[in-house]
Amino acid sequence: MIHVLRYLAVLLYTAFWSCVVISATVVDRSGESVLRMLRIWIAWIYASCGVSVEAAGLENISPRQSYVFMSNHASVWDSTAIVATIPVSWRFVYKKELAWIPFFGWALLAHRHVMVDRGNRVRAVRSLQAAAERVRTGMSVIIFPEGTRSESGTMGEFKSGGFHLAIQAGVPIIPMSVSGGRDVTPKGSLRIDGGKLRIVYGKPIPTEGLTAEDRNTLKDEVRRAILQGLD
Repeated sequence: MIHVLRYLAVLLYTAFWSCVVISATVVDRSGESVLRMLRIWIAWIYASCGVSVEAAGLENISPRQSYVFMSNHASVWDSTAIVATIPVSWRFVYKKELAWIPFFGWALLAHRHVMVDRGNRVRAVRSLQAAAERVRTGMSVIIFPEGTRSESGTMGEFKSGGFHLAIQAGVPIIPMSVSGGRDVTPKGSLRIDGGKLRIVYGKPIPTEGLTAEDRNTLKDEVRRAILQGLD
């Protein structure tokens, strides 16, 4: 019964805060107030579901620098740990299919996160190029380079799009390692067990001066850094 109540609470909070976010974007085009609202939304969910998060490595992030943040993706809770702890302004890079999710997807669209149509390569490249320009002008983005959640918990193959974006923008990559999410809710399950999430923000990995030919070497370096931070 407790799992049903927790699941219903998550749905209700998501619907409520998505509507608030959509309304807020009409007034605040910068989106900064929306980021504060998202942290409150996550705090409500954590309080109702018995989930907490601890963060390490925040000293590696400068408020005067934009970044491409890259994380492993083993659970739906990974993104909540990031939203709850990241200390700078940001936007997610997300697959087009998420925009169809009621309330949540509508909020992503209203808040101008970066949507990528993976079924259309030309559109995907254009979206990433536009995102690189936004990063160059001071906005950080968050990417899950695996593209989707891992079935087994072991990191899957990294896709190249995020690395092209980082190289084009010429900004550092911050590797993020999120642990504990699969203990709270494994992929494919509706159970929500209380537990602690841990996120480690690694040292910045520079991309300035790199070209597209360097992307595989960069992938390996980011993968090693994320693995190093996992419990």
